[in-house]
Amino acid sequence: MIHILQNALREGMLNIRSKLPTFLVTVLMVSLSFMVFDIFLLVSWNLEYALRSEQENVGIEVFLENRVDEAEALRLADLISGMEGVRSVYYVSPREAEAVFRADMPEQADMLELLGPGFHLPASIQVSLLLEYRTAEKVGTIARTISGMEGVADVMYGEEYLPGLTRAVSVLEKLVFLAGLVLAISLSLVVANTVRLAVAHRALTLEIMSIVGAPAWFIRLPFVGEGMVTGIAGSAGSLILTWAVSSMLSSTVPHRFLPGNWILLILALGAFSGAAGSWIGMRSGFRRPRR
Repeated sequence: MIHILQNALREGMLNIRSKLPTFLVTVLMVSLSFMVFDIFLLVSWNLEYALRSEQENVGIEVFLENRVDEAEALRLADLISGMEGVRSVYYVSPREAEAVFRADMPEQADMLELLGPGFHLPASIQVSLLLEYRTAEKVGTIARTISGMEGVADVMYGEEYLPGLTRAVSVLEKLVFLAGLVLAISLSLVVANTVRLAVAHRALTLEIMSIVGAPAWFIRLPFVGEGMVTGIAGSAGSLILTWAVSSMLSSTVPHRFLPGNWILLILALGAFSGAAGSWIGMRSGFRRPRR
């Protein structure tokens, strides 16, 4: 059995060598098609990375009433830390809030002097949430619960932009999946058409193999292997081209290249689309003779 598989795969490599120019043109077409997809993935990956980073910063800031002392604020922080979805809490005293204000906005520090020594920034509790609770609905629910607690003056959590941020991440994930599906279908058709031409070119040989009793899988395997090699070579070539473009633009547009798991996904997509295209081409281009 292993010997038969080796012969079939060897036949597939001979097919590629016998029509090397056609194979190279097909690989180039697949590479250019994949390059469009790779660039789309590169933009999507960096945009999603930025959105995910922004989503990591999603939290709730709880401002306390001036009458709440530090001991009462810490008790309130402990109460909030026990809520479902809360990862951690951090108490910010009025003195620490003033220091942060002066460090972050030094040009506005004079305002504190004008307000006089009797003015103090309000104490607050910064609430960090678990990742699965950083959606607009869940953050809003937690914020409303906290706002009803005694001693809480105001609650802020970015209610203006959080729904749009969550929706953007979800839409981006769906677009990447849809683009991958469309590309797999289109590349399969490209490879299928190429294999159909190869089958027509070797129709007599394939018919003789079928007449002498060669099983269908043995006849098709070299073409399926050829399509898989074409898909992998094309997807690998597109990654090289995309990496070259990414390197040229990295100095002017800082970004990250695709992560390793996405690269493996692209190569797997190339192998799958090539194999599927070859299978389609064989079924439509070759009919076993009736006995």
